[in-house]
Amino acid sequence: MRAETRKRGFRNRSDLELKEIATIYNPVLRGWINYYGRYCPSALNSVLGHFNETLIAWAMHKYKKLKGHKTRADIFVRGIVKREPNLFVHWNKGWIRTFA
Repeated sequence: MRAETRKRGFRNRSDLELKEIATIYNPVLRGWINYYGRYCPSALNSVLGHFNETLIAWAMHKYKKLKGHKTRADIFVRGIVKREPNLFVHWNKGWIRTFA
């Protein structure tokens, strides 16, 4: 699952908006949560955490003020989680583990 996240390579796609990433990834995340959440929910912790870290890397590439500042990027993503908790499926379910 981590390889799938890396393969899609959205961390370097600064042309995408967060809503576009959510549109692309929510069906994938929903499928993982439905399948692995039923049989091995603890395996999802590291995978969804990795996805959140990839979102932080995306923010660091997208916004100049966050470049090289992982903690600031994490705070930025956490702010988005608070403003729009339903943007990504796993945020709504409580998987919000991030860097800081």
